[in-house]
Amino acid sequence: MKFTKTEQRRYRRIPLDLPARVIVNGIDEYDGRVINMSPGDLCVMVTAEVVKGDAAVVYVSGLDVIEGRIARTFPDGFALSFLLSRRRRAMLTEQLMLRANPNFAAGLIDRRAAPRHPANEQRMVCRLPDGGSLFVRVLDQSVGGVSVESPRKPAVGSAIHIGRQRAVVLRHTPRGFVAVYERAAAEASSGAGPAPKLRAV
Repeated sequence: MKFTKTEQRRYRRIPLDLPARVIVNGIDEYDGRVINMSPGDLCVMVTAEVVKGDAAVVYVSGLDVIEGRIARTFPDGFALSFLLSRRRRAMLTEQLMLRANPNFAAGLIDRRAAPRHPANEQRMVCRLPDGGSLFVRVLDQSVGGVSVESPRKPAVGSAIHIGRQRAVVLRHTPRGFVAVYERAAAEASSGAGPAPKLRAV
């Protein structure tokens, strides 16, 4: 699977340093280390005889088991493009976002248990990391975050503003994206109140 430039920009790559077990074409097994990953691909340092297009499974310690095809090779490793279901990709996206933004972890605990509130499709301004802005339509929100319809989808893990609130993009949805509020997560991690929870559509 080859990503277009637009697809490559969709996901933020998260630096990692995790041990991994790599199985190539269901036969050859190697030990390696994953040095970065996005919800769409990863880079692994490994001494292995591989070529572009080979099938590989990477067991990433403490994270997930990733299946995919080798997209490119280099002298001390390769890049793997994932073959994942939408559900698996969403779960991996959340794990990576939490690793990139550990201060938000407390704000996401059991978020689906909290009530969500329809927002009557209120329109708000979303400010993007590059300084640009766009109008989004709020679909529902809770004390911990918001789900919006948007013509653009900032990269997962991006720091943005929704209205006057700072937030981080948690995941993409068919209509837009879900973001968790920075203030709510900070209060939860400091013990100032109950952990905010978000059930996103």
